[in-house]
Amino acid sequence: MFTASIFNSFCHHAPPFLPPSTLRSMKLFTAMQCVKQNRCSLHLSVKGTLHYDENIHGMEICSLSVDTQTSNCVTVKISTNVHAKRAGRKVKVQFNCFEVSAGQHLHVTLKTIPNYCGVKLSQEYYVEDCTNSDVARNIPVCFAGKMAYDVDRMKKTILVNISEVAQGTDYYVRLCHQWFVCEDVGPVTLIPGEDLVKSVSFQYTQLLPCLCIEAWPAISDARRMQACPFKNGK
Repeated sequence: MFTASIFNSFCHHAPPFLPPSTLRSMKLFTAMQCVKQNRCSLHLSVKGTLHYDENIHGMEICSLSVDTQTSNCVTVKISTNVHAKRAGRKVKVQFNCFEVSAGQHLHVTLKTIPNYCGVKLSQEYYVEDCTNSDVARNIPVCFAGKMAYDVDRMKKTILVNISEVAQGTDYYVRLCHQWFVCEDVGPVTLIPGEDLVKSVSFQYTQLLPCLCIEAWPAISDARRMQACPFKNGK
């Protein structure tokens, strides 16, 4: 297996005896890889079937994120000692290591090496999101937990409590003013994952409808919990 070459992005005229159905099928599914409980990542698994021909040396698999327009490509070579045995037969290839995100929209292509014009398979794929029970339980970005708060108007403090969080997960908590985005009001507080009591107290100066609390796991692209205690003039 090698990283893909830019030269394979240009297609060549296929030999006249090479049918467009040389690539027979492509199947996509999501696999989960875990280092420990509740610490898993998602990977796109691609299975392809090739009607082998001596002019084909392998397959290129590309995964394009529709949202970010970033792509990952790999090439899977067919060993030269397989050529004589496999001529005219089906060859199956599987690649498991495209790391993906929950809810990601992908465009996946399968091409021959060399890249023959018209000999290609394409498919759209949606990775399971946090509404999927297995993803919600095991992918850190889906761990939102629960947030509760208690306002002491005399002392002008807000006590925030975080519960139902994944074991060992650090949490960020902050006060912010909700405009187009939530802008910080004072420092962001980190609650270490090893703390048995996950609570923090904030001092506020003005009782404003836009004053909100945000909490989220200290993980890239994590879901955020938000509450605005005074939103409706409470």
